[in-house]
Formats: sequence, C-alpha cells, structure tokens
Amino acid sequence: MKISTLLTQDSVFSKVNCTSKKGALEKISHIAGEKLNIDPQILFTNLIAREKIGSTGVGAGIAIPHVKIDSSLPATAVFIQCETAIDYDSYDGNKVDLLFAIFVPEDLCQQYLVALSEISKKLLDKPFLRQLRNAESDLALFKLLQAE
Repeated sequence: MKISTLLTQDSVFSKVNCTSKKGALEKISHIAGEKLNIDPQILFTNLIAREKIGSTGVGAGIAIPHVKIDSSLPATAVFIQCETAIDYDSYDGNKVDLLFAIFVPEDLCQQYLVALSEISKKLLDKPFLRQLRNAESDLALFKLLQAE
C-alpha cells in the first residue's frame, strides 16, 4: 500500500480554509465520505474518537489522522494543505498546515502500517515539506505526492 495507491487527484486540496482541528477533520470526512459513498458523519465521529486516544499531529506542522473502516470499502486517503496553520495539539506544540488522512479497511491493517511508515518518512523530509507548502494548486500537490 503506497501513497500512489491511496490518493487520487480528487482527494488532494491546496489552500483549504481551515480554522480549527475539528473543522479540518469535518472537511476531510466530507471528502472521504463522498469517495467511499458513506455518511461523512461516521468518518468524522471515528476521527474524533481517534484524536481522543492521542493527537495524530506528528510534528513539523504535519498531522496524519487515520481510522479503520469497514473491510468492504477500499483504502483511501485525503490530503489537505491548510491556507493557515491550525492548533492541533501536536506533540511538538507546533500548529499544523498539512494533513494526510488515511482510511484503511480493517482487514488491511498490516499493509497500512507499512504505508503509514512510508508516508511519515516522506512527509518529514524537510526539502519535500518545503515543496508541499509552496505548492500553488491541487494538481501541483498531487504530482508531488505521487512521485515515488
């Protein structure tokens, strides 16, 4: 399970108006709900429940919210670049401006761990982060994220 198999061009968004962690997760839930053809409220509730366990803010302005979904659904992801950084309760105390949300079927959890590792490594690369933050369009972001 690689980034390129999780993301589609219609799930990558630049310059999103994010005003709060809750608002960003609502937007992500709506996008994923449309892609997966399920009620976005279910995804939002699951994302909020996951955040109560511990923040998915991994540092350096990045969050990787993630939840399990029904095994009948395909693994999918949503990437948003916030117009301005938001408070996210990240472990390093920094605000978050890049969110890579992952929705993984329960029966693919092992593959998901490999994908999470790949995504984390890629997103924490400083030159790559700079490129993501400087991307001016959804397409530019998508192309960056698709490059292996």
